[in-house]
Amino acid sequence: MDEFIQMITKQLGLSAENGKAATGSVLNMIKGQLDEATFAQISSKLPGVQGLLGAAESEGAAAGGGGGGMFGSLTSMAGSLLGGKAKTIADLTASLSKHGIGIDKIPQYLSMLVEFLKGKLGNDLFAKVAAKLPDLLGK
Repeated sequence: MDEFIQMITKQLGLSAENGKAATGSVLNMIKGQLDEATFAQISSKLPGVQGLLGAAESEGAAAGGGGGGMFGSLTSMAGSLLGGKAKTIADLTASLSKHGIGIDKIPQYLSMLVEFLKGKLGNDLFAKVAAKLPDLLGK
C-alpha cells in the first residue's frame, strides 16, 4: 500500500498522513461490505492494509466520527434522506474531504484506487470486490 500512498501524495498533492487516513477510510468501507474470507484475501495481496485500517479507525475516533463542518453535515443529511447507496457515497465523500481530498479530486482518487486494486488483486478477486461495491468503484 506504500506504493499507492506515494502515488496519491505526489499526484493529488496530499500529505502522507492524509493519504493514509483517506485510503484507510475507503478500505474500512470496503471491509464492511465483504465477508471476512474475501477481505483476508485482499489483505494478503496488499501489504500494509491492516496498518491503514488501524490509522483510519484511530483517526475517526479522535475526530469523533463523521466529517466535519457544514460539508460533513450536508453529506450526512443527504445520506440519511436518500439511504442505501446514496448514504455510502455521501459517507465516502465526507470521509475523503475530511482527509484533504477536495470534491474535485475525488473522481481522480477513486480512479487511481480502482486501477491500483485491479493490478494488485487480480481479475477474480477484483471482480468479487467490484460486484459488492459497484457504486463505490464506479461500475
